[in-house]
Amino acid sequence: MLMSDPPSARAPVLIVGGSIVGASAALFLAVRGVDCVLVEKHPAVSTRLRAKLFYPRTMEAYRSVGADQDVYAVQHRLPPADHAAVVDSLTGPESRRWPLPAAADFSAVSPSPSALVKQADLEEVVRAHARAAGADLRFGHRLLGLRRREDDVLARIRGGDGTTYTVAADYLLAADGNGSAVRESLGIGRSGAEAISQVMEIGFEADLRRVLRGRRLALAFTGPPERAFLSWSTAQDRGTVSVTYDPALTDPAMFDARRCRGIVSRALGLPPSRFTLTGHRPWQMGGWVADSYRAGRVFLLGDAVHVTPPTGGFGANTGIQDAWNLTAKLVSVLRGHAGPRHLDDYEAERRPVGRMTVEQALLRARVRDPADGGPLLSEAAVAIGYRYPMGHEDPATGGLPVADEPCRWRGEPGTRLPHVLLSGRDGTGSTLDLVRDGRHLLLAGPEGHPWMRAAHRLDPHGTFLDAVLLPGRTGSPPAAAFGIGDHGALLVRPDHVVAWRAADAAPDAFAALAGAVRRALGAGRPAAQ
Repeated sequence: MLMSDPPSARAPVLIVGGSIVGASAALFLAVRGVDCVLVEKHPAVSTRLRAKLFYPRTMEAYRSVGADQDVYAVQHRLPPADHAAVVDSLTGPESRRWPLPAAADFSAVSPSPSALVKQADLEEVVRAHARAAGADLRFGHRLLGLRRREDDVLARIRGGDGTTYTVAADYLLAADGNGSAVRESLGIGRSGAEAISQVMEIGFEADLRRVLRGRRLALAFTGPPERAFLSWSTAQDRGTVSVTYDPALTDPAMFDARRCRGIVSRALGLPPSRFTLTGHRPWQMGGWVADSYRAGRVFLLGDAVHVTPPTGGFGANTGIQDAWNLTAKLVSVLRGHAGPRHLDDYEAERRPVGRMTVEQALLRARVRDPADGGPLLSEAAVAIGYRYPMGHEDPATGGLPVADEPCRWRGEPGTRLPHVLLSGRDGTGSTLDLVRDGRHLLLAGPEGHPWMRAAHRLDPHGTFLDAVLLPGRTGSPPAAAFGIGDHGALLVRPDHVVAWRAADAAPDAFAALAGAVRRALGAGRPAAQ
């Protein structure tokens, strides 16, 4: 589309798509002082039932920007729901029950428990925090077209009142869903399973508190012949029943009101008088990853670049982690601490994680029930314990898996900084809390004074690098928890990922640290003093 209108606005970052991934990107940027504009074609948060399991690594990101406690406050007002079951019907007997892996006790590896809240509630919290931090969120505004230029991206947008305007942005983030118009306009393909099954989702309203009778269920399956999947809101007042069908044998139009009432009635074990249908829609369950996560100054994230079956509850979490990774890089670039080449690492890091996550979700969809086993990684490994491939890995990381149990990692480059409790005047916190405000962190062993001096020499004003010396007193976290000795050090990125590790002292600490920072940030960082 030819756009000759002069820009009516300029922003460092324009975000297209205001669901949880786009809203999280806006929050992560705004809290760190980066102006951003978000446009979302829908006027409000979707009321559809979507994700409701948010793993610790996601909640750690929200903890870093001060939003986690408001999310937990929502959860604490709700009935507990942390199990799944196979049932004859929701009112009938259970043949099997198991705890949701997302609801496990992760306190040994994370300061942040999982949150079991519906996505719409999480979005409300995230949007409120993003606005409070200064993000410009424009709901009811639709992207009409974009033009990629050498120095920026020019986007044409139709506002809620029907008028059109343009925004020139240094970077555009497309979080506009699995049918991403931005991805399609860029001609980016996708690889994987477009459809493993066709699903009819039937919505209903009912008083499920009376049906559940205090059972801590979050979802349920029925057995043959229908094999329905039941999910409901965390308030237990509405839900969906999903069944698969063969489109070669069944036209979606055959799911009329009578048939839908029968399916819901059998799944719930309730007469039609006890529930109200709210509509139905067909959808295609698949698992794929986009062939590219980037085109110049345009970046894709969330469902725009990967779609997973709902099994495992990985989809929204993976998209939020896309935003966490990318926004940390953008902050460094826009602050002038890193060169544009730093952004090249986004696809190199996130696409392998996206591919692994999709594969794991597909495995779960095919075995149907986690209790049935299969060649699976644990949910903790997939959602928390993944490792980014690093172009400058130390020899000790050669041959390590792309994901492992989070308790097994010891500060290897590409892994998340291990969580260890810290005690201080402000109470007990986590080593993850040492990573602040979009800056890198040098974490040195208790005898790592040369590393501290090197950090202060490299960045005397603390503009992009904080430095912390682990205390050597009894009861303090041992340096070995991070894979270093008392004289060693780690360089940790703003997204909590270990960028570099020195197991012990170096002959020239300044040269070693300066080289590590150069590799972590690319060209354009502040010159050494």
